[in-house]
Amino acid sequence: MPVHDSPALAAVRDALVAADRVVITTHLRPDGDAIGTEIAVARALQALGKTVLVLNTDKVPRNLDWLAEEQPAGLMAVYESGDLAQAQAVAEADALLVVDANAAHRLGAVGDVFRKSGRPVLLIDHHPDPETWFDAPCVRTDTASAAEIAYELIAGIDPALVDRAVATALYVGIMTDTGSFRYSATTPRTHAIVADILERGDVAPEPIHISIFDGRSREGLALLSASLATITTHYEGRLATMFVTQDMLRQSGAFFDETEGLINYGLSLDGVLAAVIFLELSSGVKLSFRSKGDCPINQWASRFGGGGHANASGAFVKDGQLSRTIKDVVDSAPMHIVAPGATEDDDDDGGLSEADLALLAQFKGSID
Repeated sequence: MPVHDSPALAAVRDALVAADRVVITTHLRPDGDAIGTEIAVARALQALGKTVLVLNTDKVPRNLDWLAEEQPAGLMAVYESGDLAQAQAVAEADALLVVDANAAHRLGAVGDVFRKSGRPVLLIDHHPDPETWFDAPCVRTDTASAAEIAYELIAGIDPALVDRAVATALYVGIMTDTGSFRYSATTPRTHAIVADILERGDVAPEPIHISIFDGRSREGLALLSASLATITTHYEGRLATMFVTQDMLRQSGAFFDETEGLINYGLSLDGVLAAVIFLELSSGVKLSFRSKGDCPINQWASRFGGGGHANASGAFVKDGQLSRTIKDVVDSAPMHIVAPGATEDDDDDGGLSEADLALLAQFKGSID
């Protein structure tokens, strides 16, 4: 299949091919696209005889442990300050590669290490507006995932590099970031790439999907039940919000990564155009925004220091109080989700009602 190349992608490819030592990283709380892209590129470079280290600030999520366990020993590591071997790997690297993230703060501690290393930093990403410190950025906002770009990168070197290991990682990245191929960013090219990697790698989709999505624990189901009880609609049903408090996590016994995908239940409500889930952390509130069709929410997320895609974005409100953050986000929603010509005053359910506050108090014990 012909590669969709570009000068920016060719520059990244040339730098990686010329390098003998490469270190790869991605964003905090890495997801399937982040981990899949890292592993795919790393395994392809290893097949070319390169020395590669995947070095992330955060560990692999539990539903992707199986993928990490399939990799060669020493390929993947979680960053530890003062680890001499990791510091040496970065210092001796001919190229550093960032995938699926385009801002230093999204990389955590490894971002600081990369920026201060003095080594060339490359980027492959599908999010808009990258920071300017990358030496060779390749950003394609028309792709559904970073793994799609990784496919073009690897196939542009040699399609035969897409073996079972590389194909599995690419499939994980593309399948998860497209919501199992149902999100609007999914294109005919997405499906063509998936067809090629499934054939080249002789990959079976079903066990991958089961490993990622069908391993919810009883505790995770308890958290799902509690979170569904928090769903509230606003603005005549166009916006749905839900939340997860630290008390809810403790009471259910669920892991934090079992909050992944909960927002889709709010978005699935009939008539809802956009949904936001608020995840209470000890350091603030994590926000995930999702929307349907022609309802861009990335500018909405940017009002809270975040960003992302038109239909999937995120933000983090440092030291934010949950109830206040919910109110601020809901109050700022009209220009993003209200029908043209309507105003916030047209709706009688825009902000937090007394019932909303009572429900929040039920899980928190008190209102911030």
